Amino acid sequence: MKPDRRALIAASAVTIIAEQGPRALTHRAIDQSLELPAGSTSYYFRTRESLLEATALHIVHRSRSTFDELHERPSDPAALTAEYLDDLLSHRRHELIARYALLLETPRDSALHQLLEGSLFSLEKARPVFETVGVDDPDVSAANFLSLLEGLIFDYCLGSRSRDPHSSETVRQLRIPIDIYLHGVGVL
Repeated sequence: MKPDRRALIAASAVTIIAEQGPRALTHRAIDQSLELPAGSTSYYFRTRESLLEATALHIVHRSRSTFDELHERPSDPAALTAEYLDDLLSHRRHELIARYALLLETPRDSALHQLLEGSLFSLEKARPVFETVGVDDPDVSAANFLSLLEGLIFDYCLGSRSRDPHSSETVRQLRIPIDIYLHGVGVL
């Protein structure tokens, strides 16, 4: 069975943005990268905005399905989170880079920017972890936790730790600040 052409186009857009930057993303560039007849991408996504939205939705869908797969395995919140971050860094690096590039390119108040903001981490999924243990303000604790995760991802993907080779130690290293935060607010 052939993969859905819309999904292939969105995945190709992620790769183009990650490798060449957002300005390189054109309908023609995708047609060429997928060896499609000229105009194929335009048939599915008439405007650049619709193409960018499909790209962001692709990142959202992949993040949710990955998290749901990991969540099915019994694990404490720190281990689950560290494994999720490790998956992002080891298997979805292009998506991370594309996300950051697009966040910088889109107006802060746009729907696309908001979609990208929530594409990796969900306040709605984080909040119950803090509610369960009776944290005074679970919304603030969850938001702070997501900020910590965003910082870790950025540092390991594009920051000073991006030069470190990815290894089996990465999960352990990611888990240290996660454990510290979760212990500090009383989750662990």
